[in-house]
Amino acid sequence: MRSDKNTGFIAHARWLLLPVLLAGVACSERQDEQPPVQPAPNYAELVLINGGIYTVDADRSWAEAAAVRDGAFVSVGSNVEIEPLIGPETRIIDLAGRMALPGFHDAHVHPTMGGYALLGCDLEGLSSVESIIEAVTTCAGDADKGWLEGHAFNLSLFGQDGPHKSLLDAISMTRPIILWASDGHNAWANSTALELAGITAETPDPALGVIERDPDGSPSGTLRETAQELVRAAMPKPTLDDNVEALRAGITHLNSFGVTSFIDAWVGLEDYQSYQAIDQAGGLTARVVTSLTYESGFAKHRGDEFEQVLAGRHAYESERIHHGSVKLFLDGVLEGETAALVDPYVGMHGKRGDLILEPEALNAAVTRFDAMGLQVHMHAIGDRAVRAGLDAIEAARLQNGASDNRHHISHLQLIHIDDIERFGALDTAANFQALWAWPDDWIMELNLPVLGEERVQGMYPIASVARGGGRIVGGSDWNVSSANPLDAIETAIRRQDAFDDGGPALNENERVSLGAMIDAYTINAAWVMHQEERSGSIEVGKQADIVVLDRNIFEVPETEINEAKVLITLLAGETIWARRASADESTQ
Repeated sequence: MRSDKNTGFIAHARWLLLPVLLAGVACSERQDEQPPVQPAPNYAELVLINGGIYTVDADRSWAEAAAVRDGAFVSVGSNVEIEPLIGPETRIIDLAGRMALPGFHDAHVHPTMGGYALLGCDLEGLSSVESIIEAVTTCAGDADKGWLEGHAFNLSLFGQDGPHKSLLDAISMTRPIILWASDGHNAWANSTALELAGITAETPDPALGVIERDPDGSPSGTLRETAQELVRAAMPKPTLDDNVEALRAGITHLNSFGVTSFIDAWVGLEDYQSYQAIDQAGGLTARVVTSLTYESGFAKHRGDEFEQVLAGRHAYESERIHHGSVKLFLDGVLEGETAALVDPYVGMHGKRGDLILEPEALNAAVTRFDAMGLQVHMHAIGDRAVRAGLDAIEAARLQNGASDNRHHISHLQLIHIDDIERFGALDTAANFQALWAWPDDWIMELNLPVLGEERVQGMYPIASVARGGGRIVGGSDWNVSSANPLDAIETAIRRQDAFDDGGPALNENERVSLGAMIDAYTINAAWVMHQEERSGSIEVGKQADIVVLDRNIFEVPETEINEAKVLITLLAGETIWARRASADESTQ
């Protein structure tokens, strides 16, 4: 492990009450004379001094200090400029040369799902079948308990057919076990879970879903896309308290990586209720936009509940919560060949994957939501799905005229070359999950055989979209992958594994700059959230949403960017997360 520079932050970053030394002139006064009344100094409540503050303003300037009053920046500049604003009760963060920048904005994340993973059987990052089985065995514990859920297992370890139920049956045949893959589009069930869900050899594949099968037709244990919902429907529904606990855990996890604003990419009524409960209790430590899931087979609503929830969304909004976005799934994923492609999969007899919404229905939906002033947030993996999404946005513009709804398309694993410049032309943000933009096992073991080298090398064309005039925004898709923005930022810059100093790269021509990726996670994502006037940069008048790092990531090698640690995260000038000193962070 590399040694960290500037390890003495805990000693140098002081939350202090500074005395103000007022120089006075001694003079004699007649007792019947009173000194003139002086106006009270308009001191700051918080200042940051002695730092490298990357403001992300229009000039991408740097500052040494900043002052905050009533949750907003009142001055940004030098120590000398800020000093008069320091009063007896001003809190001071002495950056001691470390870096501060606007709080990160995650434009596509699943905090409740991530929270359940943190609180339950978390399989994220396990890199072998053996380690997954060991972890699930530990989680299983008492066989008399109910359903066991595991979260974010690595599907790429199991080949094209996916994992088999027998591996989970060996852990328990009395307890139902369901594991959700890290891509969110595949699940792995044991025989008991399949039985409770009524999935047998006679069960047909649901629309837009796949039940992987053994040679005799019986379910093998891998469920793709909407087939997952057959199991979900058989499981006990979590309570509001359960959801609130998970959401709190998820938001705290995001705060620990400097995230102060995010878009929840898959919500229903229960999520509205969870956010409202946390907010009304005074515990919401982020600015939130939610994307209400449109009918797609991924169950969030019952019957006509979508329309009811959409109509009643404003009752759940507040100063920090906005529900002005709708989520549309356009296709599946490349694993299992459910992503929609322009050209067929290799060796799949002309298979191209299916669009979840056919173009006519998609165009109508987007045009309707656009006319209502709603933002459309689309999931699209394959290039045909991306094209369909852009076509729908174009159809909406032709029908409704240009709007300020700020539609965006997420994932964008494949974009046809003919569609690259359409993002800029249609003012549609390209919401990349850049952590995936390197040749990992998913791409090399699962995608390469069914796509071929040329399409694989064209994956995640971040630089091409930027060169074509498109706006790049950053999202983690956690708990599908790491919630740490610095992991994704480093990957986008290097197109290599952010956890390795070297290794193969995925199309080096698609590398982007550090500044471009900080923009993606700050001011650009703030724009998508319709809050660029209040967040996304450190400027006078904006909210003091700040992340403090233990080093200046512009001054370290590219291979060390994601080794930077978040020390403090602030929202409206209040500390919402702070790193505790550990043995290897002691003062020197």
